[in-house]
Amino acid sequence: MNKYECYLTCPRGLENILSQEISEIINKKNIIDNGGVKFNGTKEDIYKLNYHSRVGMNLLIKLFDGNANNIDELYQLIYQYKWEMLIPTNKTFSIRTKINSKIIPKQNFTTLKIKDAIVDKIQKQMGSRPSIDKKSPHFYITVYIKNNKISIFINSSGKPLFMRGYRTKIHKAAINESLASGILKSTNWLKENILYDPMCGSGTFLLEAAMQIFNMPAGIVRKQYAFFNFSDFDNNLWELIRKEGMDNINYNKAILQGSDIIEKNIELCIESAKKLGIEKYIKFTRSDFRDISPNKNKGTVLINPPYGHRIGEIEKLQSLYKDYGDHIKNNFSGFDGYIFTGNLELLKYVGLRTKRKIILKNGKIDCRLAFYPLKKGKY
Repeated sequence: MNKYECYLTCPRGLENILSQEISEIINKKNIIDNGGVKFNGTKEDIYKLNYHSRVGMNLLIKLFDGNANNIDELYQLIYQYKWEMLIPTNKTFSIRTKINSKIIPKQNFTTLKIKDAIVDKIQKQMGSRPSIDKKSPHFYITVYIKNNKISIFINSSGKPLFMRGYRTKIHKAAINESLASGILKSTNWLKENILYDPMCGSGTFLLEAAMQIFNMPAGIVRKQYAFFNFSDFDNNLWELIRKEGMDNINYNKAILQGSDIIEKNIELCIESAKKLGIEKYIKFTRSDFRDISPNKNKGTVLINPPYGHRIGEIEKLQSLYKDYGDHIKNNFSGFDGYIFTGNLELLKYVGLRTKRKIILKNGKIDCRLAFYPLKKGKY
């Protein structure tokens, strides 16, 4: 079976966790890079990782490398590839560029030049050309440019893998599913199989935790991947991988409880849980976090509180973070407490001593996952 040079992207700070995940799913050696992991994989590996990876976001397959010292050389480099063998004229494609170069212009002009090279080549060879579709193309081309080094990939995932397919609506402050899953894998929650989220928003932590403990494939309800459109797509192999994933689901015993003060958020949580068929395994309630206490003396309590942007918000959030710290100290003694936030100043108001802070990114926001071993008394 052919091997491909692959690159699976992930949220910044989760590269080591993704590396471990790749080893678990396909048992392949890999190389950790900034923002992702490199490995050589087969078609089967590509299908499996797209279906099972919880932390990965875009699985890119390298088409070719080259050098270009100016925009004309870039055009020629792109033009030489046999694009007519990859993209049929009746299909659509998109181009995403990531440029870090003083000799190649930024974004729009360069992206247009790359598009011209691709369609010009296909037009010459086939007599007609495919169209651009920025929203839902059949083929996703990704180009990385660093100085004069050019790397061209095709994205086998299409839409990012954090778009699992179980959300009916997106909560405006929700973190993406890949980041949420990576955060969970950075905690000790599987030690007791008990997880509380007293500010659950749209329930991402709890939904991802349920899929994790039940060994549900990350893409169990996702309908579309870009590799479905590849000319060598093997539907029999894909169905075999899907069946194997479904057969390995195991509804292990776990306590998963989420609450939020906003009723609409709880409705979103329940809708998503129903989409996954796990609504009876997660308890969602409309409650203030101050009213939540566990009925166990061990477990994990994890939140992603508001970060705040305006002065008025910051002042209110100082009280929120302080009240939350006081509450979990007094009511969750024996638990492992975690707070994921993009406001490092607000963490000071929690009033608890951190054992560890993990550096992560939520998009472009610098974040921390702070770990608090909870016990009563002064500390």
